[in-house]
Amino acid sequence: MVYVVTEPAHLRGIYPAWDACKAAVSGVSGARYQKVSSREEAQALLDGTGVRLAPGQYLVVDGNAAGGMGILAVRQKDGEAPSVLQERSDRVWDALPPDGLPGLSSAEEVRAALARLRNVLAEMAAAYIGLARMPFEPGELTIVHDYAGVAAWLEGRWARRDPAIRALADAAAHTARARHLALRFLHQPGHRSSWAGRHDLAALNARADRLAAEAAATA
Repeated sequence: MVYVVTEPAHLRGIYPAWDACKAAVSGVSGARYQKVSSREEAQALLDGTGVRLAPGQYLVVDGNAAGGMGILAVRQKDGEAPSVLQERSDRVWDALPPDGLPGLSSAEEVRAALARLRNVLAEMAAAYIGLARMPFEPGELTIVHDYAGVAAWLEGRWARRDPAIRALADAAAHTARARHLALRFLHQPGHRSSWAGRHDLAALNARADRLAAEAAATA
C-alpha cells in the first residue's frame, strides 16, 4: 500500500507510508490524497488517467455484521464511465428466497448464522443474491469484493466448513452455471476514497458499502 498526493502541485507524488503523506499534507488547504494498492494505481492517478474498469459486466458486493448488503450490477463500455444498471440495499433475512437454503431457511436461522459469522455471512449472501437477481447477460462476470473469502470460497480455495457458507457458495455456483456466467474475481480493499482522482473500484465499493449501511439501519 502506498499514498498518492495529486494536489497541490508542489506536493504531487507517491509517498511510501502514511507518516510521510501526513507530514506533507497536514494543514494544507485543498490537498487531495488517498491510499492505493500499488505504485501503478498511484501513477495512474498522477497521470490523470485514473483507475478505470476494463470493459465488461461487474457485480459489486458488500456486507456488514448487522446483516446489511449492498449490491450493484455494473456495465463498463469502452470510453465511458461505469453504468450502474441496478442496485439493491437488502437485509440478509429479507433477501434470501422464501424456501430458504440449508441452515438458512428462516429469519431465526439467518440471525443465528449472522451472530456466528458476522459480516462474512452478509458478504457471501450478497454475492449469491446478486448472481440470482441482478440483470446480467450470459458470459464473463467479474465479482468485485472487499472480503477475500468471497473469491476464496466460490473458487473452492477455502474449505467450506460452516454449513451456511457451504449453502451460499453452492447456491451461488449453481446459479452462475444456470445463467451461463463465467465468474472472475477482483479484490478492492474497503473504505478507500476516490478523493485524489478517478478510481472506479474505490467509488463502486464505497457505494455498495453505503447501501449495506442503509439496509442495516432499517434492521
